[in-house]
Amino acid sequence: MEPICLLLLLFLPGRTRAYDVRSVSTSWGMVRGEVVNPEGEDLPPVAQYLGIPYGVAPTGQYRFNMAISAAKWTHMPKDSRKLPPVCIQTDMPELSETKAFKHTSAQRFDFTHRLLPRLKKQSEDCLYMNIYVPERLESSRDNYLPVMVVVHGDEYGWGTGNAFNGTTLAAYGHIIVVTLNYRLGVYGFLGRCESSSCSGNSGISDLVSALTMLNVILPSFGGDSKSVTLAGWGSGGALVSLLMASPLTQPGRRLFRRAILLDGSALSPWAISQNPQQYFMQLAEELACAPKNRSSTFNENVDTIIRCMQVHSSENITKAVLKIDVPTFLSGFAPIVDGQLIPNTPSVSFSTQYGSLFREIDLLVGISSNPSHHMISNEDLKVGISKEKRMKMFRSLVRNLYDYHREEILASIINEYTDWDNPRDHPKSIRNGVLNALSDVLYTAPLIETLRAHSSDEVRKEANTFMFAFAHETRSWAQEQPNSGIRGSLSGDIVPYIFGYPLAQVDSEERLYSGFNNDDKGISKVIMHYISNFVKSGDPSKPGPMSKNFPMGDMFHSVAWPQFDQPNREAYLEITDRPRVKNYYRNAQVGFWNSFIPQLHKKGKETEPVGEEHHLLTDHFKKETYFGKPRHFSAFSNMPFPPPPMPPSPPPELTTKPKTSESPTTLQTTTESGKVVTANHTGTALAVVILVGCAFLILNLCLLMVVRREWGKKRRHEKKFQLQYQTYNSNHGGGAEQYNSLNSPEPLLAASHKNSGSMRPSGISPTCPRHGRAALALQNSRLTAAQAPTLEEIQV
Repeated sequence: MEPICLLLLLFLPGRTRAYDVRSVSTSWGMVRGEVVNPEGEDLPPVAQYLGIPYGVAPTGQYRFNMAISAAKWTHMPKDSRKLPPVCIQTDMPELSETKAFKHTSAQRFDFTHRLLPRLKKQSEDCLYMNIYVPERLESSRDNYLPVMVVVHGDEYGWGTGNAFNGTTLAAYGHIIVVTLNYRLGVYGFLGRCESSSCSGNSGISDLVSALTMLNVILPSFGGDSKSVTLAGWGSGGALVSLLMASPLTQPGRRLFRRAILLDGSALSPWAISQNPQQYFMQLAEELACAPKNRSSTFNENVDTIIRCMQVHSSENITKAVLKIDVPTFLSGFAPIVDGQLIPNTPSVSFSTQYGSLFREIDLLVGISSNPSHHMISNEDLKVGISKEKRMKMFRSLVRNLYDYHREEILASIINEYTDWDNPRDHPKSIRNGVLNALSDVLYTAPLIETLRAHSSDEVRKEANTFMFAFAHETRSWAQEQPNSGIRGSLSGDIVPYIFGYPLAQVDSEERLYSGFNNDDKGISKVIMHYISNFVKSGDPSKPGPMSKNFPMGDMFHSVAWPQFDQPNREAYLEITDRPRVKNYYRNAQVGFWNSFIPQLHKKGKETEPVGEEHHLLTDHFKKETYFGKPRHFSAFSNMPFPPPPMPPSPPPELTTKPKTSESPTTLQTTTESGKVVTANHTGTALAVVILVGCAFLILNLCLLMVVRREWGKKRRHEKKFQLQYQTYNSNHGGGAEQYNSLNSPEPLLAASHKNSGSMRPSGISPTCPRHGRAALALQNSRLTAAQAPTLEEIQV
């Protein structure tokens, strides 16, 4: 009876502390965690170990530099029962409701406010991870569990892994879940370049450091270090895809075996910082580490500027970052191509010509219905968007993303995303077009291109490629805008379903996500089943089949999920209350962005250069014609628009000053080299020049008229002579022999003698220019005299 009571106590929410503590001995030292019960259904307990350090605090001289592995703590156990501090947030969304609704959606605003209490404890000492291990029976403890490492996302400047509880996913899927913090914004992605190299991916080095440590300590937690999956959404998805092609994730063997990308890829326009040196110098100016009015010859050593920045407090740096303008739809402090962590641009690194690093990782991609929903203001989502605002948004998109033939690209985008079946241009119809355009160019098209690069059959590969479209609507969230007309999932909707938040039995406003119904609970079970299967085998349908114990599972049980490749016609699974397998996700729109627009976006032939003004938009330099923040006109200018052009130079008469000592008609001008040039101009001389010029002009006209009249007389005489000859020839039957005038165009000899009865000597070519009319006339005269022409006579 006593063992049964102990077992019941283990699964009850109100457990005694005697069963809460778990200690694990690792090569870094002993870790002390606690056992908790997941919220919701009857799931096994989970041991959670919070705040395990994986890197040295990146402060002082370590700020902005690559991560250094954490020191060991073998002298005493590490208490891991409290969440660690989060990394400093540098670019949080607007927190005022009135201001926020002018820039983002109500859903994103609500999520930000729920996340805010979890971001209060911020510190640069934030390189920690949290490990969630499901409790297992003694008989199964010899089998190592697969591991899923979560890279939080949304944007590069804010967020934390602490906010996402991995207990439900770990218990439901029987996998180990790891969440972590990494440096954000300027602290993690301060790119800077010198003459021959660039650096600045310290945030990505945090992830590599965490994966390196996990590969060593996972066996101590019962995890399989050879079966690690890296998962991320938004900016986190872009970081995961970059690590897929990074050689630093393969020191001896790959640090992870599988990858999950959700609404984020390194091929997205916002994924890579295009001009890191510009933002680096702007930050240096704001922190007084570089002069604001520096000359073009300013060449301060980058290391000197970095040392100056390392002295400043984090508060000063965060405030300075807020003064730097980043173009709309792009990222300022983001990953850069440094030649080490990111050896090349993603489009090259993902290609088959680069190597097999990217393609040897099993890949699962998930796409929401409206991934750019948070980019539209709440006001526009409710009432729609006017044609004028659409034009401004598309102009900003084209100016910030493209460099060539912008006017043609703009016209193509408007044509592609105009509902021609609705000629009235209803504001909500226009809003839908803008929403689809932003979703396609910033998320969908890059993800499909990533999938195609990974599944290409040009080179043999063994890794799997799968895709799903998350189209399920969360009813309680959709009720906030019942008449909006927007269908499907919104940006970030899939995250709570992966972590099992809908399974919670008690709904609370303090929870990060709430407001789910039974259908949402069923969809969450389906997604957790697919995700855990993929973590285990690289195939979402294996090893375990979908359970039929709940209604939603029964519908998905009979659906076969094929791979995304050309033989399967790019098949994907649509996850909704009516699941089905479809092909070619938004193929027309993806082709527009991935094929048609690149054809337009070309500089042109080098042999036929086109002026820079050809690539500018109409009213290119009018700030009021854009939405948000347009890209700088010049990469070396802190102004988004060039200064007004200098006024034209006045004529010499206005810039010269007469000297009193000179004659009234003598003027002096000064050249750029400083030499004084004297010019004598008088009214009389100018009049003489004009008269002489007019006289020559009249004389030339008269000569031209005389020459033209003589030429006309000659032409009329030739025509009269040819007419008389043709009349005489026709009257005298000259058909056997054909004579040619020296003034008429010369026919080929073969054509001239097609019907001639006389034999042509073999020495005459019918097409050689030298064997022309002269040779033919000589031949005819010789035939009359019965003499053959000599070679010298023919070669005239």
